[in-house]
This record gives sequence, C-alpha cells and structure tokens, in this order.
Amino acid sequence: METFYGTSLADQLFQVPVKTDAEVLARVDAIIDPATRRERTLWLFFLNPDGTQPNLVMPIDEIPSLPGPDEADGLFEMLSHILDPEEPDGAAGSVVMTLTRPGGPELAEGDRRWLALFRRGVAKCGTPVRMLCLATPEGVRELGAVKP
Repeated sequence: METFYGTSLADQLFQVPVKTDAEVLARVDAIIDPATRRERTLWLFFLNPDGTQPNLVMPIDEIPSLPGPDEADGLFEMLSHILDPEEPDGAAGSVVMTLTRPGGPELAEGDRRWLALFRRGVAKCGTPVRMLCLATPEGVRELGAVKP
C-alpha cells in the first residue's frame, strides 16, 4: 500500500525507532499478524544502533516444539558475525528474537527450552539481543530476560 509520499507504510514503520520494551513488543505485534503466529517459526528482527529497523525480517520456519541441546548453536555463531561491533562499517546493532507458535501466551515447556538455548547462545557468543519475545495468535509478550 502506497502513501501520499510514495513510500509504503512498512517502510515508514521501519524508520520509526524502537527504544522501550513496550515499543519492541508493539513492533513485533505490528509485523507478525495473528494468523501467521499459528506456525512454529523463529523470527529475527534487526535493529540499528539508533533503534531503527532495516527492511529485513528473517523467519526460520519449522522449528521443533522441543529443541535439542544444540539446536541454536549455529544461529548464534552467525548472528555474532552479523552484529559484530568491531565491524569496520559500523553496522553493529541488535536483534529481536521472536518465537511464534499456536496456543496461548502462557509459557510452555518448549518455550522454556528455547529460552534456555537463547540465553546460552547469547552468553557463549556475545550476541547483542535486544529482546526475546513470544508471539501467539492471542498476543505478544516477552519470552524472558536475555540474562537470567
């Protein structure tokens, strides 16, 4: 959908910085519609250092409901290279990781396992994660603190 100025509403949304936790949750809610949240997917939203969002959202489909102990190791290694603060182009930022699944917003055993894997990956690789979120058809919430 085009606006009067020739830019899409999505492009305009990406230009608005997200600074607070409430703004992060609202952005996740705006981007992942409730029908899409019925699928087990891990969504990665990247944030620039100023809080704006590049026009890039990366879904990782068909994730298991009960992850194995090494399920996310490669993901965090990749993210640590993408978000490396020592990069010469100064592209360091952070990532919002959002787990979507069917059901309600109450934490399930699979959510707790994913949270433990995410925390381990952050600690091991130093990945700058802005927030870990859970999005279900019924709403969006913080999955858990990045650091336990």
